Amino acid sequence: MEKQRRDQMKDLYSKLASLLRLRSYERIPLPGLLEKATDSIKQWKETVDRLTARKKELENELRGAMSQEINLHVVQVSEMDSNLEVNLIIRASNKKIELRRVLSIIEQGGAEIINYSLSCVGQNTHYTIHAQALYSRFGIDSSLIEYNLKQLVS
Repeated sequence: MEKQRRDQMKDLYSKLASLLRLRSYERIPLPGLLEKATDSIKQWKETVDRLTARKKELENELRGAMSQEINLHVVQVSEMDSNLEVNLIIRASNKKIELRRVLSIIEQGGAEIINYSLSCVGQNTHYTIHAQALYSRFGIDSSLIEYNLKQLVS
């Protein structure tokens, strides 16, 4: 019975390590693993709160822009560890933006595209692009990516 409990706990710790994306060669003592999990949860909560606030801000901008019929260009680049998320909202009546040019700018900033999606809502096209650092040692130049994307859409 005790062996079953230990095996179950070992399995649960293994699942926790995989959720924290630890590499198989990283051996962390259990208290360290729990501390890392706690820190990660706090960081994720802060990220969710920040992104929720940003979403509300973007929705308000979008509502205001739609009611005033002004040109809309929203570029948001968020970086967390070696991952990158790019959100673009572009009014369809503005110049056409080719997706391949957007992806090329992100790749030139040192990122590898993981996935992307686009959707059209009314006259607006929403792009969401997820990427990760091509070489984790060098990271991603998110400020250069954001600058170049803003130049592209303006």
